[in-house]
Amino acid sequence: MSGLIDRIGALRFLQVAIESWNEIFLLILIAIMMIGVRHDKTGELLGKVKIPLTNELILFFTATFVFNFCNIVDVCFGGMPTFASYWCIRVGVFGYYASGEFQTILFLRVVKKYISEKSGNSLKKTVFAFELLQIPNILLLLLTPFTNALYYIDRNNDYNRSWGYWIWQAVTILTFVFIGVVIIAKWKNISNYLKHIIITATIFPMIALVASPFMPDVSLNNIMVAVTALILFIIYEKNKTEVTLKFAYELERVKTELAESRLTMMLAQIKPHFIYNTMNAIMELCYAEPELAAETIAHFSDYLRGKLNAFDSKEMSLFDDELALIKEYLSIEYADHNKVFRMEYDLSCTDFRLPALTVQPLVENAVKHGIDRYSADSLVQLITYEDEHNIYIKVTDNATAEQGDDTLFAESRGIGLNNARERLQMLCGGDISVTHNENGTSVLVTIPKTEQEET
Repeated sequence: MSGLIDRIGALRFLQVAIESWNEIFLLILIAIMMIGVRHDKTGELLGKVKIPLTNELILFFTATFVFNFCNIVDVCFGGMPTFASYWCIRVGVFGYYASGEFQTILFLRVVKKYISEKSGNSLKKTVFAFELLQIPNILLLLLTPFTNALYYIDRNNDYNRSWGYWIWQAVTILTFVFIGVVIIAKWKNISNYLKHIIITATIFPMIALVASPFMPDVSLNNIMVAVTALILFIIYEKNKTEVTLKFAYELERVKTELAESRLTMMLAQIKPHFIYNTMNAIMELCYAEPELAAETIAHFSDYLRGKLNAFDSKEMSLFDDELALIKEYLSIEYADHNKVFRMEYDLSCTDFRLPALTVQPLVENAVKHGIDRYSADSLVQLITYEDEHNIYIKVTDNATAEQGDDTLFAESRGIGLNNARERLQMLCGGDISVTHNENGTSVLVTIPKTEQEET
């Protein structure tokens, strides 16, 4: 340790110690962001939140780590005339310049992606011109191992600047000045988050670039880049918190609207005229048949309760519960003695689950719109059966063009069937098919048995 201090000096040794701690800090930052990105993709909330500049900052922190590491290698192995030092110093200095140029190009890409894409073609062309301006720097770097154009390593394995260094510095400073001008010109059109990111990523490297030629014994570039990385991480985490909270608030708002729309959907299912007709029928029964009136009120109460419970439920419902709701509805219909249609059941299987309010609305539509409820010849059937792969539920009526109102059938069932089909597909991978001919209407619900096993 003392030999290293004697060779490189106390000031540069202190710099190496500081940069080593910076490297540990940068590794922690990179790990935190990588873990965060992975968690965000799987998280229920954060998986839907996109934080701008996430990938760019990870690349910047990685490049900064390489930048500092190469400088540490340069300082520690410089001046040691050994075979290992010969290669370490050359690889280290080359990596130092390469990672620095990568950061400059990365900043230009950020300007291009987040600013120039939203501006006119003139700015796009200017950004492209500055991207082309990096070519001389890249060529200088690639040719330096053969020509010593940018720097050279002397016999003692010490790094020395060459004539191309000043071209490199001029191009880099000019590029960062351009980025600063773009920020000022587009100030009103840039988000505060992006302003803070680009200003931080521009000012500190600019200070280092301008001052480093006057401080050859201290790698000011590395110090400023490490400071930049810390500030950028703080800005990023602050923005991530704000965006996440805003998204959570918006999610709660959407949930509230969804709950309200579910209520609207429920009210649409329980048609006002059905409620009015039921209440009028009950009022008439109160005078003629009080006991039947009380019984009908009980059925109507159970019907409404079943509807409300079905809309509140987020899980698949038992078929027996759906069947009970169907029977409550039919009891209300039959309270009117003039309604003499027939309802038949052929239930080969009942031990299964299905999305709530899948079958009951089909039966209700069949009774209201598919048949003549005041004819004893009108028939509605509810049939269940199964095979190796699926469970089938069929609702049929014997309505024909003369008996039923086909126009009313099409209008009233179209939206309801589409909603039921979408819920079936989302909740259990099921489907609904409809056939309508001279013999009547048949609605077939198909539910895969695989979903029953998972449930």
